[in-house]
Amino acid sequence: MIVSNSTPLIELSKIQRLEVLRDVYGALVIPKAVYTEVVIDGAGKPGADAVKGAPWIHTHAVTHPSQVQSLYARPSLDLGECEAIVLAEEISAAQVILDDRVAREVAVARGLPVIGTFGVLLVAKAAGIIPTVKPILTALRAHGTRISQPLYRLILTAAREAGDAA
Repeated sequence: MIVSNSTPLIELSKIQRLEVLRDVYGALVIPKAVYTEVVIDGAGKPGADAVKGAPWIHTHAVTHPSQVQSLYARPSLDLGECEAIVLAEEISAAQVILDDRVAREVAVARGLPVIGTFGVLLVAKAAGIIPTVKPILTALRAHGTRISQPLYRLILTAAREAGDAA
């Protein structure tokens, strides 16, 4: 099972590419806080309808809310990230998808296998699910996703698309 935070769902929905997650993983599990953030609080925004209507995205409650509260006491983590980390531990997730640097560091320190949205794109390309990464990165940038030029070039290099870096 794969657990996701809200950012990958929202960002890929902005460019109508949420299906990349489905095509790579088959199904995702999200904690209730992520569902609330994306679908309820995010009503009318990118991701809300797509996540609500995706039969391959399953919402799951954490069973140890005290662990969530302990993580949430850190000022740099939001509730969705905390629940995603705890849920990934509870269900022994194969991976947890997190983009925030601090959340990733916390998850790694807790022994969780972590991947980010860009890593998912690299997996999708390697699996032949998408032919190239660059158009998706370009679309993400055009829709407000912050991707520094060095990171952009690094991703394209990893995708063996470095010759096309802009």
